[in-house]
Amino acid sequence: MQNHKTKTIMLKQILKLSRIAVIAIGLFTIASCSPNAQNEEATDETVAEEAPAEEEAKEEAPKPKASPRMQAEGEAGGATVKVDWGSPAVKGREIWGGLEDYGKVWRAGANETTNIEFSTDVMINGTKVAAGKYGFFIIPNDGADWVAIINTDWSREEHEIWGADKYTEEHDVVRVNVTPEWSEEVTESLEYKVEDGAIKFAWEKASFSIPVEAAN
Repeated sequence: MQNHKTKTIMLKQILKLSRIAVIAIGLFTIASCSPNAQNEEATDETVAEEAPAEEEAKEEAPKPKASPRMQAEGEAGGATVKVDWGSPAVKGREIWGGLEDYGKVWRAGANETTNIEFSTDVMINGTKVAAGKYGFFIIPNDGADWVAIINTDWSREEHEIWGADKYTEEHDVVRVNVTPEWSEEVTESLEYKVEDGAIKFAWEKASFSIPVEAAN
């Protein structure tokens, strides 16, 4: 009789534990299907999808130009003078007679043609230069004066010129012989300045200036 009673008690305990297990499984199922759980899964998927896009954007970001476009502006000869050029750096290279050949027309900068703009008429080397924008070129020479050139052509769109490509001597407005000054100090990036009534050039160890006078 006692054994029968013991078996009955054990059976009731097993049934009770079974009910608890069923309830626990049901609660877990409801929690896993809740909106919060779904949102968390969606967020994880979104992050996984967006991460490659961010990495791709970083890879496609444009690199800064090696020779950035620069501008200089000042007063000379009663005019506002503006110079626009691509500014290369020395980077330890031999420039004159190396990177830039002697005796050859050079764009006086990097990339697009260097240009100079005068707000009013001026006089340069005894020649009247009308107000407007012009291409600027240089011929460096070994052991002799250099030649600075102001030319009508400066625009790729208007004149089909880029750098010194398609430079035409017949379109020169004025040529100026300039004597370069040489220094032990290096001007790392090519620079122009408009000051003291002149257009000033400096790169590597060479520099020179072109006086600008008021037109008569």
